[in-house]
Amino acid sequence: MSAVLVRKIDMLDPVQPPICTSCGRLIHPKERAVAFYCPNCGKALIWRCEKCRKQGTPYRCPNCGFVGP
Repeated sequence: MSAVLVRKIDMLDPVQPPICTSCGRLIHPKERAVAFYCPNCGKALIWRCEKCRKQGTPYRCPNCGFVGP
């Protein structure tokens, strides 16, 4: 009779939810947010929540300082 070795897999992996670049609040996974790279430098990933998109709140690129609508 062979012994079967069962190992418990730990599925706890710390995941950080995205943060809106304009207002700084956490973005819920089901929220209609958008993520895009900076149109000026193309290096920084910018997240915008639905509220900031609708209101046209400006955002600032953390890499190059570009300010967009």
